[in-house]
Amino acid sequence: MRMRTSARVWQWGGWLVLGMAGSVWAQAPGPTSITPSIKPLSEEVTVKGITRCAADLSLGLSVPGRIANLLVQEGSVVRPGEVLLHLDRGPEDLEVQRRFAQWQGQAEMVTAKARVETALVQAEAARKIYQTNQGISREDLENRELALATTRSEVERLKTVKEIERLDYLTAKENLERRSLRAPTRGIVTKLIKFQGESLQANEAALRLCDISKVMFVVNVPAARTEKLVAGAMVEVLVGLDAVKTKGRLTFVSPVVDAASGLREIKIELINPGASVRPGVPASLDLSKL
Repeated sequence: MRMRTSARVWQWGGWLVLGMAGSVWAQAPGPTSITPSIKPLSEEVTVKGITRCAADLSLGLSVPGRIANLLVQEGSVVRPGEVLLHLDRGPEDLEVQRRFAQWQGQAEMVTAKARVETALVQAEAARKIYQTNQGISREDLENRELALATTRSEVERLKTVKEIERLDYLTAKENLERRSLRAPTRGIVTKLIKFQGESLQANEAALRLCDISKVMFVVNVPAARTEKLVAGAMVEVLVGLDAVKTKGRLTFVSPVVDAASGLREIKIELINPGASVRPGVPASLDLSKL
């Protein structure tokens, strides 16, 4: 009995010691854990984005053909109206010349006007004779006047023909012009899709043009920071790795908020950004100064 009692005492004592040790271990301070502070999105004061061209244009032609002359290369800076490429246009060029020659031909018109002058002289003479002594019959007088009216009608018909020929000439010129691709705005050729000698289908893109008539800064801003933003407001944008201060005009505030991110897109047109500012340069906006 004593041995059993002693064994139980030792057993309970061991459990007691382990329990106290566990309690002390649990209360002992562990290594300090550092939880990174995450600033709420609405508290961000600087937002970053990139500059963009006013439009990224994919240019093509409304007519098919083979590219006969490619006048630009990637990186070329072009002006509005500058020719970028020509399709083969031999038949169209000949058609323009033919229509022009046809329009300028005046032989029929000269003959018709001469007939009018002759018919006018004959009709006036017949009218004078008839009124003076009725030396000719009434029927002859009417025939002379009818001949005069007929020749005058022929002149008017030829005028209409010449107008139609002029319009045909302009149509031929337009068809010829459609075989040349011109720059719709000032920009930079960013990519050539088709090259000289290749076939181009109607409305197929031949190249891409970055419209640099305006340089835009596009950025997504927390919705809570956009309540006071209105189109037309002047802001200051830090452009490039050197953070060059550039004035800008707010042109667009998205009317909707992205449900996933809680952001609204805004667009800022940079004013006199300088030659060093190209589309694609990183930029930032200090929201605390808005």
